[in-house]
Amino acid sequence: MIKKIIFCLFSGLFILSCSDLKEIADTVKKINQDQSLIIQKLNSLEKKVAEGSKPTPPKKDDKPKTDPNKVYDIAEAGSVVLGNKNASVTVIEWTDFQWPYCAKSVGLVDDILKKYPNDVKVVIKNFPLSFHKQARRAAQYSLAADRQGKYKEMYHAIFEDFRKLKTNEDFPLEIAETLGLDVEQLKRDANDPEIDAQIQKEFDQMRNS
Repeated sequence: MIKKIIFCLFSGLFILSCSDLKEIADTVKKINQDQSLIIQKLNSLEKKVAEGSKPTPPKKDDKPKTDPNKVYDIAEAGSVVLGNKNASVTVIEWTDFQWPYCAKSVGLVDDILKKYPNDVKVVIKNFPLSFHKQARRAAQYSLAADRQGKYKEMYHAIFEDFRKLKTNEDFPLEIAETLGLDVEQLKRDANDPEIDAQIQKEFDQMRNS
């Protein structure tokens, strides 16, 4: 039986299924020690923002109530997969294209895939928060880019300048041109109800995990 270990990395939730690659788990766990409160705070943060109040920073003595022995069975469910699709180790990331800590996680994902090209795959799932008004649109564009075989490139490019989304939700269209994508097709795909349904399915997976 493959053991599954859960990590909260930056603002993304990572599930690491690992039988013998303990080094990966140790690497992610070190980062997790400083960032493990974020997912726990998302619900209260969204509520406070909706009420018009400023979110309260987490107290230094707050500790996440995560059971390290709990086994999580999370289906890929049509989500984007980076790396070897037949890899024995699966890392699942939920991401928000306007969250700074998600942007910081991109380098870690790259490092893991580079170090373990045959043994690890990363499944990317979307979790656009309600107070990040352009995050869902960016997710739609990224999945539309996947239909043209350019998800990873779009994922990297959006996060590289993600702050531009705040004033221009169509910033990914500029990226699409530099990537040589069919921009008109990208627009049509981004508006496809199937793509929005995929994002909602991934969002609900996170809520119910």
